[in-house]
Amino acid sequence: MRLSLRCAAVLIGGWLIAGAAPASPPSERPTQRVLFVGNSLVYVQNVSGLLHALSKAQAGGPVIETATFVAPGGTLAERWKDGAAAKAIREEKWNVVVLQERGGVLACLASPQRRQEPDCRASERAHKQFADLAKSRGARVLLYGTWGPDSAWQQNLDRGQTLVSRSSGAEVVELGEMLRAQDKRQPATPMFSDGIHASLEGAVMIAARLYRGIVGTAPKANDLELDFALLPPNAAIKPELPIEKQPQLAATGKSVRVPADSIAGLLAVANAAP
Repeated sequence: MRLSLRCAAVLIGGWLIAGAAPASPPSERPTQRVLFVGNSLVYVQNVSGLLHALSKAQAGGPVIETATFVAPGGTLAERWKDGAAAKAIREEKWNVVVLQERGGVLACLASPQRRQEPDCRASERAHKQFADLAKSRGARVLLYGTWGPDSAWQQNLDRGQTLVSRSSGAEVVELGEMLRAQDKRQPATPMFSDGIHASLEGAVMIAARLYRGIVGTAPKANDLELDFALLPPNAAIKPELPIEKQPQLAATGKSVRVPADSIAGLLAVANAAP
């Protein structure tokens, strides 16, 4: 499993996938348009690109098209303030909006004292602003569950996400505990590349769990065709544009095929997660 995915990563040549297999044309299937708002926990390994690839690999169901508004270390309050993602939500039709807060920020909500801190209040307010806007435009809102360095931090983070879910009406997609548990079960296949960001294997699991949260059915393990940039933490991201439209992040037009048996175990774990 790890070997095949690592081979794909080796072909990146820095950021970009380089391979030989030509991309097959998408079949005539319905689409689901998904807008992401977040930071490097979304764009490292290009989770939205993996989600799109995973959706294309399914025999049925919708093809997921994405727009990803992110910035390194950014918060939802910053993304609300710059206005680019909100403008896209107002002006275009989206089925789902996925909100991802800077790692650890929401842990503050677990403490009555810390909830009064400026960053904590700003985060809670931004979640509600994005959620209210998205719902007014007919979109579902999902919270991208992030992760902490230890179980105590993770518990506070999960509690904060639950509180935001209740106040904003958004649905939590649990990711942190899934990755942490798998990291312990299979230490030879780390879920984190640097202790903070997901590895390629971890990102595949995230994409699978998001797929189920968006579509409502678990994805099957089929060959994946990757024809996009797998981005590092220091990618030259511009927050005013979705990464899918930024020429400095564009792929080469070539692709690499990852066989189904390379991801079958990862998808099985993700599909069984709460």
